[in-house]
Amino acid sequence: MNQTTAFTREEQELLWQRIESFPFDAPDSRLPFSHRLARENKWDYNFGLKAIEEYRKFIFLCCISPQGASPSKVIDEVWHLHLIYTQSYWEEFCGKTLNRNIHHHPSAGGAQERNKHENWRTDTLDLYRNTFNAEPPPEYWDDKHSPPNFLLRLLKRITLLPLLLTFIFLTSCNEKSGVFPTVIIGFIIVIGLVMGGSGVNKTGEKRKKNENDTGSCGSSCSSGCSSGCGSGCGGGCGGCGGS
Repeated sequence: MNQTTAFTREEQELLWQRIESFPFDAPDSRLPFSHRLARENKWDYNFGLKAIEEYRKFIFLCCISPQGASPSKVIDEVWHLHLIYTQSYWEEFCGKTLNRNIHHHPSAGGAQERNKHENWRTDTLDLYRNTFNAEPPPEYWDDKHSPPNFLLRLLKRITLLPLLLTFIFLTSCNEKSGVFPTVIIGFIIVIGLVMGGSGVNKTGEKRKKNENDTGSCGSSCSSGCSSGCGSGCGGGCGGCGGS
């Protein structure tokens, strides 16, 4: 780990050790943080675990950079969820692990703010490279990448498999294939497309509901988020700042 700020190398190492060892999953929780993160974002569980690791690095950059850091959409999802766990975030993480408060600053919106955010993201990625001697993984840091959607992949498999088996059965049992088998196959394909489409729509609607529940600074965030997010978290993330 390179020394990139006014922190001494020893101070950086000690800080990173504390962040790296911070437990996100409570041992007695019926729904651990990592499982909830994957479930609410429709992520593969292993993808969610890696997103938490990148979130650790993001927070570290927030601490060592005088201007803070700017997260990607994936990392911001981890951050939003962590903010809901007010005691874990403010008391255990910020208070005892980081020894400083890391506030969530939402974007004000508009072209000027967007350009500012893009420049800030570029600086953050440069700091990531200089600090960790590695490229930021694009699937976690590049917003153009789409996280893997486990439920959508499963839905496609469930929908397409019966269609394929039905097609093979009909074509093998009807050597003199006529109009009737063709109509049946076409009907099954249409039903499959309708089922697949409805499943995708439900997935999208559920994701939107989850984002409204976890990404806003309403009652779900309680008082812990209100001090850090100002008017709200849901309008996009500008980045972090230390106090």
